[in-house]
Amino acid sequence: MQSLLGRLDETDIADRLEQLRGLPFARYDDSQWHVLEALIQLLPLVVVELRSVFRQTGTVDFTEVAGAALAGLGAADDPGDLLLKLDNSISHILVDEFQDTSYTQYELLHRLISGWQRGDGRTLFVVGDPKQSIYLFREADVGLFLRVCRHGLGNIELTPLTLTANFRSQASLLDWYNKTFCHLFSPTEDSLTGAVNYAAAGAAR
Repeated sequence: MQSLLGRLDETDIADRLEQLRGLPFARYDDSQWHVLEALIQLLPLVVVELRSVFRQTGTVDFTEVAGAALAGLGAADDPGDLLLKLDNSISHILVDEFQDTSYTQYELLHRLISGWQRGDGRTLFVVGDPKQSIYLFREADVGLFLRVCRHGLGNIELTPLTLTANFRSQASLLDWYNKTFCHLFSPTEDSLTGAVNYAAAGAAR
């Protein structure tokens, strides 16, 4: 719920609540409630068991690494020693493939720059193409890319640049791509649903 609220812009909340009125009312029968209650009780135990396996085997997965990194940094309003140390040593951050950022990774980046102020000489540079976001199964959320482009991250305002010069494809191919895909993508961007629009490209060779 916190991640969802964090992704909602204040100006969008009224529109989102209005959209909820059109959703079907959630109804569960007794058997479905039993399954849901069992899952609620089971999942915390599964997490404990998984972490036990991690300790025994000396292995971790990406989710555990990201969670441990967040815990090590502490909260933005209650930073740990590591975050304070990094705040004094990091001046520039570059993130590639930002369109495939998960909320955990987003929060990690947000905490790393939580002490930055506008005009203090530190810079954040992110690169990504929302049309290429393909890692939803890894919790990538292209809506985070759209939100950062529009509103920046933390105290840092970003200047979006759309690159339209294509150095790989011939003009005839690009003409076909532009005519075809402009009708397949959403005409408007939506950071909550992840809808992205199509940016036409021109041949640079």
